[in-house]
Amino acid sequence: MKKIACLSLSICTAFLGIFTGCRQAHGPRIDILQIEGASWASNVTTSYGWFGSSPESEEHKKLTLAASDGDLLYVMLDDLDFYYRYDSKDGTNLELTFDTLGAFSVYLNGELNYIKLSEPSSLKAFSLLTEPEIAQLSTLNLHGSLAEEIIPILQEHESELQGVGLVLENGSPFPDLNELLGVCGPKYLILHNSNQLPEPGGETNFKGLELLWIEENIHSLSKTVACCGDLESLIISGWEPLSGEIIPLSALTMLSNLTLAESKLSSLEYIDFPETLQSLNLISCDTLSHMDRIRNLPKLWRLSLTACNKIAPMTLPANPESLRWISLPENITHQEFEKLCLGLPGVEVVEAIHCEGIEDLLPLQQLEQLRILALQLEQEQLSGLDSLNQLELLILTDDLFIDNSYWISELRYSLPSTQVVPGSGLCLGSGWLLLLLPLILVLHTAMRRKTQSGA
Repeated sequence: MKKIACLSLSICTAFLGIFTGCRQAHGPRIDILQIEGASWASNVTTSYGWFGSSPESEEHKKLTLAASDGDLLYVMLDDLDFYYRYDSKDGTNLELTFDTLGAFSVYLNGELNYIKLSEPSSLKAFSLLTEPEIAQLSTLNLHGSLAEEIIPILQEHESELQGVGLVLENGSPFPDLNELLGVCGPKYLILHNSNQLPEPGGETNFKGLELLWIEENIHSLSKTVACCGDLESLIISGWEPLSGEIIPLSALTMLSNLTLAESKLSSLEYIDFPETLQSLNLISCDTLSHMDRIRNLPKLWRLSLTACNKIAPMTLPANPESLRWISLPENITHQEFEKLCLGLPGVEVVEAIHCEGIEDLLPLQQLEQLRILALQLEQEQLSGLDSLNQLELLILTDDLFIDNSYWISELRYSLPSTQVVPGSGLCLGSGWLLLLLPLILVLHTAMRRKTQSGA
């Protein structure tokens, strides 16, 4: 009998381990990134430009951010900026070097990662790169005004450029974007002017495209999705849906992430979700109805409702225990917050940005798996924060570091195993992140320095 009892206990323990392992394995790993050499960074995939991380001092430009494989980051050093699609193969310690000699370039851990071709001198600098240097490139930022000169130079290095990411910020279109896509075979594409999307057809070069960020023009997207069979992540900003207009995504069987930012979207009935969707980020989409459609997404592990201020009721996926990253809407009540924390046993990341209804953080004590917390709340809302000993990363608004450094020191003493770092949000206006974020960040940095010098 004793042997049977021991055997039964072993079997139960094994099943419990399998169950726990399966639950924790739902979705990709959530990493904490240490980024050295930057003055601000945000995870565009999950928060657009609404909240990001910044260094604690101007002398030591080191910041901390949470991300998962495939997330798109926007990183700044003062008035210099670049895009980076996170790859865990690069490691979690990312050392950046910005170079403005010849062509604006960014080196990641000593290797050329990003280059911007915007003027004749930058084309010349690119032409002087060696083949191994070009093969290191992860992202090309191109300006349409130099399109005729750029494409022949890129064609000379077509084999090395396959899979590189493309950023097309300039409003002037390339004469033949399809030709450019054929030369580079990009894994991700950022288009400020969505009208540049070529008409789909037999020669459309979207094969291998894993991430697409477009602004406003969903009509082009509707024609294009049939050619994007490899698409894993779709980011749309500034969309104003027409009456009855639907985003046809169900055919994208590889799509795992959808981000809608600064949109006039009012109902989830306008989205034809694929069942493969694992990450849904609705950022600054003020009024949303038909939230119950989230229940039809069985694989959802991340849900962001940052800066959404008229969502009722708060709806969770059919498998809430699988949710590991939750960003709360602005209008969440404290009662909803308490109920939410009781029903999400597997959550590792909680973000609460401008959630005025939260009275204190005591409900977070229910979340045993909680590792990362990002808060843009008033100090009187932070009661109970010092008891969350399981936290690995805590991002608080940088105003607290400037105005109440003694309280920050006490908090760090209470949470010795937690990185406590500053963050800030940038409220942008619909669909203008690509153009306005550098300017706004410069003004934000200048104001912060002025505040610190006057303290």
